[in-house]
Amino acid sequence: MTKEDYLQMKKEFKIRFTIIIVLGIIASVFYIQILLSHSREVPFFITCLGTLTFINQSLIAPVFYEKKAAEKEHPEWKNLSTKGVEIPQEEIQKRNGISILSFIIVIIGFFMFYRPLPTTDAGTEVIKTYREIQSVPENSTEKGSSTVSNLTPKDVQTLQELKEEIESNAPSDSNSLDINKAKDFAEKAQQQNWLKRGE
Repeated sequence: MTKEDYLQMKKEFKIRFTIIIVLGIIASVFYIQILLSHSREVPFFITCLGTLTFINQSLIAPVFYEKKAAEKEHPEWKNLSTKGVEIPQEEIQKRNGISILSFIIVIIGFFMFYRPLPTTDAGTEVIKTYREIQSVPENSTEKGSSTVSNLTPKDVQTLQELKEEIESNAPSDSNSLDINKAKDFAEKAQQQNWLKRGE
């Protein structure tokens, strides 16, 4: 190996090492985002690990071992500067192709496995529905309620029965509600179409 070959290899190693560091940082940021959103982190982690292993074995390892072997033969070359050294075009194309492929794999993997958190909690809708049921007027002639519209006397009677059943099932020492029962009542109410939706 000539000194020129060694300098080209040394410069190429620096560039490739920088690429794998940047890819690792991007993969880490994506992984943290996936963890925070409670998405499928294990498949994404395996994808990133496989990609980083691939880029390491195809780009970093061959150049690293050749560079170390040359430095062992010629220790004085270790301190030489790589400024102004031209890298062969075939090495540049190989590096760019593998790097672009690796970045694409990580980005596609992120969008495949990332599922953003829902904007509303499932329990919020149940509590809202429970509050609508609680706000049913005691008298069917009362028209001031903003959450109930076009109720027949039978609907009002059914609502009152549901309200009484909810109150009898709720623990007396707590304001908490059995979420599953509230959800069942809300679904029943929605099926009978006597709650005004969308407000």
